[in-house]
Amino acid sequence: MVTARERHRPGKLPWGWWLRANGNHFEDEDGRKWKSVRGAFWRGEMGFFDTRAVREQLEFLLRVLLSVDMAERDESQRRFDLFCGNLILWTFYMCWLGTVGLLHRGSTDDLSPEGRSVLMMLIATRDPEWEDLPIADVMAAVVAAVRDPSDRDREQALQDFERAVGLRRHIFARETVGQSYAITLTSMASESPARMPLRRVTWSLAFDDQIVRDGLFAWIAARVDHWDHWGRMAYRRGGNAFTQHLLGLVVAARSSQT
Repeated sequence: MVTARERHRPGKLPWGWWLRANGNHFEDEDGRKWKSVRGAFWRGEMGFFDTRAVREQLEFLLRVLLSVDMAERDESQRRFDLFCGNLILWTFYMCWLGTVGLLHRGSTDDLSPEGRSVLMMLIATRDPEWEDLPIADVMAAVVAAVRDPSDRDREQALQDFERAVGLRRHIFARETVGQSYAITLTSMASESPARMPLRRVTWSLAFDDQIVRDGLFAWIAARVDHWDHWGRMAYRRGGNAFTQHLLGLVVAARSSQT
């Protein structure tokens, strides 16, 4: 008898669509019960044990799969931002993704159909604490605007983007301070014990030229899926640490284009 999962075509639907809700559990095709779809994937599919880092590991996997799916980002950028440039860790993780079938074998930038289904599931089941990503067409407009020489088109795309991202936990914004044009990062700590958590500017960078400022902001906007990670870095390690990380990432991006 063909099961529902065997009729599933990977890449068309999120991983786990065949799971059946039964009370407080989800049942798979083998009758095993799981507390969540992510639990079924982590333990049932991947064969991992429960640890306190499951939530963070799945969020990291989501970021890696998203970075693979973003065609305009090359390997050097992704390796620097996700693995701090560590070639050994990067190579091992990519090999593991290929081994478990989430990437096409031998590739570091080509999701398999199963990998795309897993990506869809991770996005759909993302913890509410992790911010939603902007809609795809807004992101596409920002990416296109980075390459567009028309200042008018770029400004319109950036304004649309700024409206789409709304009040995120970590948000980059363009501001004018006196005679300077700045980019600021405002964050709110998720672990704050205060009854009334407050937002504060954790990083800023000022420019004398508006066009230069907007060019960097467009580059940052095109990587909005990394904002949570960058925001936590600036909040916990300080603005200087994030400036160094951002500079290294920009250099890696530019070197890959030469």
